[in-house]
Amino acid sequence: MEKPQLRIAIEGCCHGELNNIFKEVSRLHQQNPIDLLIILGDFQSLRSTADFCSISIPPKYQKLGDFHNYYNNDTWGPPVPTLFIGGNHESMRHLMLLPHGGYASKDIYYLGYSNMIWFKGVRIGSLSGIWKQWDLERSRTEWSQLERNRSWQKNVRSLYHVRKSDVIPLFMVREDVDLMLSHDWPNGVVYYGNMQQLLKYKPFFKQDIDKRELGSPISWQLLRELKPKWWLSAHLHVKFEALIKHTKRTLNLSDDADVRKNNDEIALNLSSDSEEDVPSTFQPENKDEIVLDLSSEEDTKQVQKPKKKKKINAAKETKFLSLDKCLPRRKYLEVINVEADTSHPSWQNAQMYWDPEFVHNLQYMEKNKGIMKDTPLEQMNWNHIIRESGFYDRDIDWSLYTVPNYTPGIQRRENEQTKLFIDRFLT
Repeated sequence: MEKPQLRIAIEGCCHGELNNIFKEVSRLHQQNPIDLLIILGDFQSLRSTADFCSISIPPKYQKLGDFHNYYNNDTWGPPVPTLFIGGNHESMRHLMLLPHGGYASKDIYYLGYSNMIWFKGVRIGSLSGIWKQWDLERSRTEWSQLERNRSWQKNVRSLYHVRKSDVIPLFMVREDVDLMLSHDWPNGVVYYGNMQQLLKYKPFFKQDIDKRELGSPISWQLLRELKPKWWLSAHLHVKFEALIKHTKRTLNLSDDADVRKNNDEIALNLSSDSEEDVPSTFQPENKDEIVLDLSSEEDTKQVQKPKKKKKINAAKETKFLSLDKCLPRRKYLEVINVEADTSHPSWQNAQMYWDPEFVHNLQYMEKNKGIMKDTPLEQMNWNHIIRESGFYDRDIDWSLYTVPNYTPGIQRRENEQTKLFIDRFLT
């Protein structure tokens, strides 16, 4: 018996054109109902002209766009529930108030710096921003400092860049992911699609392709680790499809799997899978990684008998899709079909849920933030960290993880939304 499928509309770069996007989605929705719309960045959630100071757009090209109407009017909403991630042209004065995500307007939900949520039986992971290596290990300047010093323009480009704290909880995920969202491309996908056709449209990509620099290496590594059914991106303003076939991934991730390793031991493989699925032009990861020992001394004194093992049944292949920006005659919107897990509570009540495993990873990261901050990302051994973190409680009270329904005006109380998440999970 076939599993039910969701029809999900995917849109590339928004650039403030919400009205046009919603008009097209509404047209398609009337022909054949759509369950969800996902916008892959450059959303430009400008609430007023006061937000121009915190967006990376030259003054002569700045325009308010459509979002402010939805933000300021509680009755304005999209034709279907809408999720979006951040890109490299965002109103950070707004989005930084929602680091863990939240409602940006009625039925439009921002996913924060990174996230994992459930919607109608589909598990959706996300990573906002773009890759710039020099900012990966740095902390973002705080919103209050930027506002107080009026230093948004000076810092705004850096604020878009992916940080280590954004990707750690994603690398710790070990259960299956249906959709993974990022703004820029994983830098290995170009070798799995029609590269020659891509170069006909974008010949200036050739230099970056030859140097293996078209996209994000951290997202490519995530793709190989998570092996989602779909990876969806935007950023490069072109439609591109690829199919990445994976080697089998089955890890022994029992919570007490083996004797804890010596602090000085060197682990030789950052990735859990073999190198067979790496394109010949892609460089393997740093081999000088170290094992993080985040256990107490008492924990290391004895080895318990193995308990139940957790196997990862990740997809055998990942479909990659990137779309253009919203302009006439551009390929900026596509509807995909995604199988739903009918056993998940979100299928029954059509509500959105925070993902317990991802929340568990955030909690573990918060508990060990000192050593996480001091250890370079390339030196982290994910298998070991996953074992150290233990399994989250699978006897789940799903009411705790239910994302509250939209209430009028909640989008203008960003701090209240963030406080709710932190109070519930991170204090």
